[in-house]
Amino acid sequence: MPLELRKVTQDSEFNDIIQCECEGYATPLNRLWRLFRYDPSPAGFIELRDRQIREFRSDPTACWLKVVDTDIGDKVVGAALWNTYLENPYPVFKDHPMEAEWWPEGESRDFANHLLDQFICDRHKKMARPHMFLVYLFVHPEHRRRGIGRQLINWGVQEADRLHLESFIEATDLGKHTYEACGFVYAGTNYLESAKRNASPQWKEMEAVIQYVGPGFRFCVV
Repeated sequence: MPLELRKVTQDSEFNDIIQCECEGYATPLNRLWRLFRYDPSPAGFIELRDRQIREFRSDPTACWLKVVDTDIGDKVVGAALWNTYLENPYPVFKDHPMEAEWWPEGESRDFANHLLDQFICDRHKKMARPHMFLVYLFVHPEHRRRGIGRQLINWGVQEADRLHLESFIEATDLGKHTYEACGFVYAGTNYLESAKRNASPQWKEMEAVIQYVGPGFRFCVV
């Protein structure tokens, strides 16, 4: 079954891409990704799709790629988002670099912000220079071990080589082997801590929902 790598240009392409994203990150469940989608209902799917379209359209550094299987109606079997930063994207440190506005206001959002702050906070130390950054990469669970992930990774690495840039990836341990097999080198671990003194029942409920207890790995090309 032929696989074809394509750049994403139309908003209409995102419905299939986000469907693949949801299925890819759900099997096995990527707990960190769960922070970026609070509502598993159809309404939550629409919110996630529309948010990622808005982010793509407002970010000139962003390039979405998809891999389709041309033998089964151009089905999206994998996709990735690469950012190309020709200048330092973190010139100023921000105590609170991202607001998890897709979570309801209150303890739920506070919890998501708490983990996101930890996840993002040291980028200004590790990546404060021009580079390429792999934001998302997912492959449909029924189409793994076909080289789809490698295709999506190699595109960014080759582009980085062309531009004489480093490449960075942040990933959970689920992707560690794949990225190392593609030449990335482990460059540190960022552990996220959800514990809070006198935590409310809602905070503890969020801990149960996310169940994020593993490390987030950071990789870089050397």
